[in-house]
Amino acid sequence: MSAVFKTPVRRAWLERAVAAAILLSTATAFAADPAPKPKPWPKPPVLEVIESGSPEARRRGETVERLPDPFELPPIPVIESGSREARAMGEHFSNPEALRRREAAWARDSTFPPNPDTVPGRYRFDLRLRQLVDSADGLVDMTCFANSRDASLLCPEWGLGGWTLGMASAQGRFEFVLRQADGDVLVCGQHRDLGPACVQMGDEIGPAFAWLRNMGLNQAFLDSIATTPQTLGDGPRGAVQGVRGRTADGFLQLWFDPRGSGIATRMPWIGMGVGLLRDERARVVRTVRGARFEGADRDGGDVILELIELAPARIERDLAGYRLITAFTARGLEESMSLSAQLMALQREGMGIRAELDACPKSSAGRDCRAHHRERLKALEQRARDMALGFGRRHGLPVDD
Repeated sequence: MSAVFKTPVRRAWLERAVAAAILLSTATAFAADPAPKPKPWPKPPVLEVIESGSPEARRRGETVERLPDPFELPPIPVIESGSREARAMGEHFSNPEALRRREAAWARDSTFPPNPDTVPGRYRFDLRLRQLVDSADGLVDMTCFANSRDASLLCPEWGLGGWTLGMASAQGRFEFVLRQADGDVLVCGQHRDLGPACVQMGDEIGPAFAWLRNMGLNQAFLDSIATTPQTLGDGPRGAVQGVRGRTADGFLQLWFDPRGSGIATRMPWIGMGVGLLRDERARVVRTVRGARFEGADRDGGDVILELIELAPARIERDLAGYRLITAFTARGLEESMSLSAQLMALQREGMGIRAELDACPKSSAGRDCRAHHRERLKALEQRARDMALGFGRRHGLPVDD
């Protein structure tokens, strides 16, 4: 064996032979006992997907707990200093003279003469109110005039800042809007066919201003403040106090000066959304600087008003020669529809009489028959004419001109 390793060549050949034998034996072992193949993964089970909040989820017992809105504040009782509630809770004034002056100011009424509720008539106003109206129609700078005795309002065409509420037309020239003390709203101007005329508005005034028709709602609004969440939007600039209450059309936010206005009036409200508020709670007449009628705009947004100026001013308007037209009020439109139905019934009756007239004999034997039915037609036409003229006279239309 010693001779085998005498030369390096023979030794290297021997090492390669041994390595080849080892590889061959390993391959033979693997071929004789191959590794087992891995088993396939089992198919995942099919899971049923049930949407939370669906009827199936509720059927299987799901319940949804409604969490309170963190931004909704609980109702906070608002008690005005000087109010009945404040006095009931023990508030008292140490200065009896100040209390006497306050009560005297509360009882004082305006000495300015009230306006009539008729057209024609002479209307006078003693306060000027300038305000901004922010709505879907844009930002409008308005100037109106008020009567401090009866809260009637006059808004001239030049004071509406181009915002004519669709009242200008080719049929005439719009001049002013008049809100009478009884709540009726008149649109006045020069009509092409009627001449000087005032048209009494129906339900065209939007909720933000229609609330002013019934000033008795003022107290209901004030009473609702204590139980209404005081979540206020942005108010006007300056030192103002904001409150939120309910009206018949939704929620209303008001901002007013903390001190009284110093203007004598017994009217619960003066102005168009902003102006003067007679606060029964604190027994003081306040200056309302801002108002937000929530959701009252035609697009569902808020109508926002801001008072720019409230100052004494004298202006008057003589409505002598103006015709009052009420055909477009809710009552007038209802009567117009009823009249239309009655006229159509008379027309059908007339068609029946004409058929009877045509059926009369053509000869002299039918003379009395024809005369009878012609008299019936004449009487029917007169009835229809009287009904139409009566409607026109009742509602100011020019039927007798």
